[in-house]
Amino acid sequence: MTETIVALATPNSQSALGIIRVSGRMVLELCEKSCGLPYPTPRRAHLTKYTSLEQNILDQVIMVYYEKGRSFTGENCMELTCHGNPIVLEEILNDLINRGCRLANPGEFTYRAFQNGKIDLTQAEAIADLIGAKNKKALTLANKNLEGNLSKKIEELQTTILKQHSDIEAFIDFPEDDLGEEKTKQIITNLQEICLELSRLIEVGKKTAIFNRKLRVVLVGPPNAGKSSIFNKIIGLDRAIIDQEPGTTRDFIDYNINLGKVNIQLYDTAGIRETNQEIERQGIDRTYELIKDADLILVVVDRSLPYPSIIDHGIKNGIKNKNSILVLNKSDLQNKINITGSYLEKVPKTEISITKEKSIQDLTNQITSCLLEDSLVDNEFNLSVNLRQSNALSKALIYIQNAIQNIKTEETIEFAIPDLKESISLLGEIVGNKDNEDMLDLLFSNFCIGK
Repeated sequence: MTETIVALATPNSQSALGIIRVSGRMVLELCEKSCGLPYPTPRRAHLTKYTSLEQNILDQVIMVYYEKGRSFTGENCMELTCHGNPIVLEEILNDLINRGCRLANPGEFTYRAFQNGKIDLTQAEAIADLIGAKNKKALTLANKNLEGNLSKKIEELQTTILKQHSDIEAFIDFPEDDLGEEKTKQIITNLQEICLELSRLIEVGKKTAIFNRKLRVVLVGPPNAGKSSIFNKIIGLDRAIIDQEPGTTRDFIDYNINLGKVNIQLYDTAGIRETNQEIERQGIDRTYELIKDADLILVVVDRSLPYPSIIDHGIKNGIKNKNSILVLNKSDLQNKINITGSYLEKVPKTEISITKEKSIQDLTNQITSCLLEDSLVDNEFNLSVNLRQSNALSKALIYIQNAIQNIKTEETIEFAIPDLKESISLLGEIVGNKDNEDMLDLLFSNFCIGK
């Protein structure tokens, strides 16, 4: 990594300020020749002028120098805070390239930090998660991993496995020093505890995944039940057309909304009913397709009308075994619906009216609660586990379980050694084996440029 890299660290658009990052062996030379600062004080803001190769002043900037070993990348770095005019930023970037810098690849600054031992792979991934967090909880979890919570847990597991590995290997090398029944039981107990911890981490991965993706929430129900009105009220915009004529919504409309702890994609769909109109029929078919992939279904019915037969004749089959809420709309009108004995009787329910703001807020709170009901309480999560990490944990778990079986059978105890070695290696992949270039290239390519 001898090349000096440069990138814009802020969005390439007009703003008050823009930041350019530089990392590599040319930094001190650039401090002197472009900023007129031959001996910059590390980590101190220097107000100066940026001068081009042609000796033109391109901008008044604030330059901060970070010395090797004490910077984000572990190399000499500098950050230039310029006026946020895209033309100014482009001029400075081009000048730095003309001086010998190379435009950084996506995630290359973080990659260099990883390669230079400033962070491990879980922390590198946490940086990407922090930038791309879709809600406050995802932000909190990313910060926990950036602090090294997952790294510490993996290191503890590796150390414990290594201890069991060394005890077994000592017995194989010196068979006259028998492990003994008590020692063997202790090793098995320790490995079983590791299995429990691995399983817990895998489960954490399943439960925290909900914070890192958009969850599909689908409004379904008969025509004129008020789905579009509820949709508009939740998102705060008049996106869906509202009309008394049944079948107004012919296709689905969706909108992304952040409810604080979760990020949802809310769908307003065509009212489900028996129809001979081909276009409306296609819209209803798409509704059923959305139901299949939904994380939560809001079944909307008009409580001022009798119970709609289409629920039990059509909608019921689509929402069976799906996470659902029965939304009894138009609570400001006289109640004429009777759900006793119906399929929806046991479904969680709420009464709302679009004329009552509190009922809409109660509905959004219930949506959040339903989506998070399989997750643990907030304080239980002090780290998150992504899919790559979870796959490595699952494989490590299998190897530990195989090792336990081999230890229980004294004749095959030596076969536990390669299983334990493989589990240690797999856990090492989580925090980052620096020799796996293909995996690292793929992972860091998903980062933004300038990070």
